[in-house]
Amino acid sequence: MTEKKTSKKQVKTGKKPPETVAESKLTWLPNKTFELEFSVPWNKVKIAYDKTLEEVAKNIELKGFRKGKAPKNIVEKNVDKQALYEEAIKKLLPETYQAAVTKHNLKPIISPKVEAVSLKENEDWTFKATACETPEVKLGDYQKTVKGELAKDSIWTPEKGQSSAKKEEKQKPTDDQKVKIATQALLDSAQVNLSDLLVEEEVSRMLSRLLDQVNALGMTIQQYLQNQNLTQQQLRENYKKQAEQTLKLEFILQEVVKDQKITVGDSDVEKMIAAAPDEKVRKQLETPMQKAYIASVLAKRKAIDYLINL
Repeated sequence: MTEKKTSKKQVKTGKKPPETVAESKLTWLPNKTFELEFSVPWNKVKIAYDKTLEEVAKNIELKGFRKGKAPKNIVEKNVDKQALYEEAIKKLLPETYQAAVTKHNLKPIISPKVEAVSLKENEDWTFKATACETPEVKLGDYQKTVKGELAKDSIWTPEKGQSSAKKEEKQKPTDDQKVKIATQALLDSAQVNLSDLLVEEEVSRMLSRLLDQVNALGMTIQQYLQNQNLTQQQLRENYKKQAEQTLKLEFILQEVVKDQKITVGDSDVEKMIAAAPDEKVRKQLETPMQKAYIASVLAKRKAIDYLINL
């Protein structure tokens, strides 16, 4: 069993700590997964609650009052107080979580799973967020492994076993085959310990995409599973394996990019954007976030080109 490592940070500068986060506690779990427990001061909760109540009061219609003219104390008695608190905390949680993340110098790569720990009136509210950082990648002797696999330049097939003459035939692999050989060699050579949260998120994304595709065909997911002779559990297990392979390769290639100091220039990114056939798409790709994504795709492509030419 892996022990949890817990750290608790407090401000020692003499300055009053930010009011958004009263206290936070970091617990490391296996595979770069972490739990971050943090508190929201009650005064912040109350302020957010009052603002939410004011917004509701502006639009609510109550008997005996014109729309938006009912006193707040009467409005409060006629609405679900719990719903008001939930709406208030939705506004507070993003900045509160981010403040705790910054405080502990964390670099999460997925949205957190957040659960309430304590939600008592007139007391600080406490939450626990679980997320993960980029997994650790150990490349191993990946260049030697990839080069060795690519050196096996004869692709054996059952047909070649039919005669001794056939056995001696050698067929140079195509570029697509080289990519498959290189990527499999990378997966065999490198070690990546993925967070379960990361795999679960990828599986959920894949299932959501499948559901959209199935619905577009006018089918239900149950009909699809029946046609494929699969159970929901089997489908999820298949997707889990695919997700693990996809994620591992993604992080391995990122590490190869770093190891080989591969860079992508602005001109490369602009060239790819210009290649988009639709003007609307080109404009959408002009954002800093999209350009960063394109740069990462091009960098990984360069990494693969480097590997298949070893």
